[in-house]
Amino acid sequence: MQNLLIYIAIVGIMLQAGCGTMFEAEETTPPFGSSVRMAVRSQTANPEAGTDAPVVGLDGRYAAKVVEKYQSGPIDKAERQTGSTFGVVEGQ
Repeated sequence: MQNLLIYIAIVGIMLQAGCGTMFEAEETTPPFGSSVRMAVRSQTANPEAGTDAPVVGLDGRYAAKVVEKYQSGPIDKAERQTGSTFGVVEGQ
């Protein structure tokens, strides 16, 4: 009888230690309203960030090629080029 009580006590301690840490998960979602507070801090740090200046960064020819590829849609499996990387043949 005494051995049974010892086993029950050991199992209880193990469950308390294991399940106690298992269910104490860290909060993965930020607190409510944190995105608004972050936006306000960003605007306070750099108030000139939201001007109406045009976006600069893409070359005209490159942008036109990107639009053409986007509008043509995905390529078929037969149209894909096969290549070799470190002696391994891909695309077959």
